[in-house]
Amino acid sequence: MIDIVVRAYNDIDLIRETLEGIRRQKTPSRILVMDNESKDGTTQICEELADRVINVPAGTYVPGVVLNQAMRETESEFVVFLNSDCPPLTSDWLDTLLAGFDEKNVGAVFSRQRPRPDCLPLFAKDTEDTFGDGARQEKWKHCFSMASSAIRRSVWNTMQFSEDIQYSEDIDWTWKLRQDGGLIRYCPASQVYHSHNYTLKQWFRRQYGEGKADADIFEWTAWEKSWLRYSGIPAVRQVLADWKYALKNRSAQAFIHAPLLRLMQMLGRRKGFLDGIHT
Repeated sequence: MIDIVVRAYNDIDLIRETLEGIRRQKTPSRILVMDNESKDGTTQICEELADRVINVPAGTYVPGVVLNQAMRETESEFVVFLNSDCPPLTSDWLDTLLAGFDEKNVGAVFSRQRPRPDCLPLFAKDTEDTFGDGARQEKWKHCFSMASSAIRRSVWNTMQFSEDIQYSEDIDWTWKLRQDGGLIRYCPASQVYHSHNYTLKQWFRRQYGEGKADADIFEWTAWEKSWLRYSGIPAVRQVLADWKYALKNRSAQAFIHAPLLRLMQMLGRRKGFLDGIHT
């Protein structure tokens, strides 16, 4: 029996689809929902379809704290984490995810995320760039997402999630795992829907959090943390890639949206990075 942990907060539009998607899996599971005091009816659906619901009081949500609590409340050797807005696409989502634990030193695995049909073009592009066949991940310093993932309990027993960061707790934990000699597997056959149509303000805030986490998690040379290397060059590359994508897909919306979206991304991430470096 596999324990599946679902973190939920006001996801009335998707939570039923997600939980029913879990119930359709071939491998039996126990569903534990960590609900951040939802007010829109999410809690009632969770109580109907999950095995247990634990309330996380409003104003107390710290990602690492909740993840560690969920691990203490479960017992299987492999514990699956699925966001409440990540409905599985197939009935073998779980089996293909767990198949990633093909070696003893694999400590974590993660699924492919697919943009929803209503996803705006550039956010859909970003999702496919990050996941897809996994080829781009090989060029990056590190890649992982807790949204649809699983971890090995015996690894967690020796290294729990950090409870003093608000963003990228999954990146922090898996990066430490890698530095300890552990392996991470990307499982592209295990697929879920997951995407967001951010406003520019939301996008800035998300990038700020990730930039601050970058500064805290990784070590940086003077060149790597310079404006040109960390901010300027990536922003220009992204706009050019966006325009290429827009022309290929004949999307005027994406072509016009690209410079503003990447400007806000650069500003948010740079500010978060600098705040993190100076902390």
